[in-house]
Amino acid sequence: MNNLFLIIPAVIAYIFILLMFLKQAKPSNHILFGVILPAHALEDASIKQLQSEYKKLYTIYGFITLITLTPFFLLGQYFSLALMYMFLWFAAFLYTSKLPFNKIHHKATALKRENEWFVGEKRIIRIDTKVALLKKSKLASPYWFLIPALLSVVPILLSFKNTDVLLKMTGFASLAMTVILYVIYSAFGKMKTKVYSENTDINAAIDCAARRYWSILWPILAAFESINALVAYMILTKGSILSFTQWIIGIVMVSLVPLGSIFFVHNKVRALEESLAETDGKGIPTDDDGYWINGSTYFNPNDKAVMVSRRIGIGTTVNMATRGGKWIQYGGIVLAIAVIIPLAAFAAQSDHTSPALTIEERGIVSIDYPLYDYSFNMSNVKEIKLEAELPSGFRTNGMATSEYARGNFSLEKLGASKLYVFKNSPPYIFIQLDDLYVIFNEKDTAKTKALFTELTARKSK
Repeated sequence: MNNLFLIIPAVIAYIFILLMFLKQAKPSNHILFGVILPAHALEDASIKQLQSEYKKLYTIYGFITLITLTPFFLLGQYFSLALMYMFLWFAAFLYTSKLPFNKIHHKATALKRENEWFVGEKRIIRIDTKVALLKKSKLASPYWFLIPALLSVVPILLSFKNTDVLLKMTGFASLAMTVILYVIYSAFGKMKTKVYSENTDINAAIDCAARRYWSILWPILAAFESINALVAYMILTKGSILSFTQWIIGIVMVSLVPLGSIFFVHNKVRALEESLAETDGKGIPTDDDGYWINGSTYFNPNDKAVMVSRRIGIGTTVNMATRGGKWIQYGGIVLAIAVIIPLAAFAAQSDHTSPALTIEERGIVSIDYPLYDYSFNMSNVKEIKLEAELPSGFRTNGMATSEYARGNFSLEKLGASKLYVFKNSPPYIFIQLDDLYVIFNEKDTAKTKALFTELTARKSK
């Protein structure tokens, strides 16, 4: 199975993270659900009820998440789609795995305040500054929509050179989606003020912040859809043949990103509503818990340490109140995206692009394939033979699935080799150079044999 090595880390992450969160149902050093409690509070009936509710929530969540692993098995023939699904699945899992914990954490925090189960020094967190800042929140500029609009114009202009109606519609559909998202952006910017509290400042702060969050989302989604249109246009113009199943799976996966983004912003707004509305504009009594957002994110401007021990899980976490902590947190996310997007794009291209071998008149053999182009002179060829099997070995730098192997490999008895082969379509052309083997074949057996005949004829000249 192509994606077996993708399923294994997903299952390991699933088991590890669920066990980590389930472990939080038991107190450790008087900390339960990310909340520090006195010894007598841990025996309270309301806390026991929360523990029971917590286990039930994660049992349901674990079952639902387990179902989301099934597409890995359905995508066995589509490595690039399986790889992209893995990235989406990991992002969604890492985000949603915290939601049941956050819910119980807030309930435990409310119980702690209600019963005054404070530990250590008690202090008051003032929120008037936060409210004042949120009231100043402004909508993201509508000019950001110019970016997806310009991206949509590119395939429109290029399509005038092509008579295919489907290609022409790609850019227009993207531009239409940008207009629709702009209309939604405008509608959300004019939504009526909701009442969350008797304090009008709280209501204004939540509404301004909510409009700000939503106004950022819509142009980002418009740009995402425009990029998808460009990718679809390039696939169509290159004549790549995708099955109906591949198209449907691709559309579903692409749709998950906007849905996930909307879900993320919705939860962010809801969390803001809960955190501000319950205070009614008054100060919040707390102890050291005040430095832990949702019981897991450390934010302490009075602590200059960049790394601190985690409250939940193992290892350390960053202090988000420090510049170094922010660089590590957000820099890590940017770095991950910078690696993931090119890798996913290359995997998709590998699935739908085959290596092409051409022989020039002057005896130069060129193999054209993204990132692994290679050429050599026929005068440097020591031997050319046709083999029915590939020797075992390992990949040193390239792509390998159960369907194909392309790039640099180290093979048994042959050593350093460059492979451009369809694994399940023998025979294979073995070309021996001074210190390297080049192995090539076509998916069609007849084409491979014809190419072998041409190569041996050119070598004998």
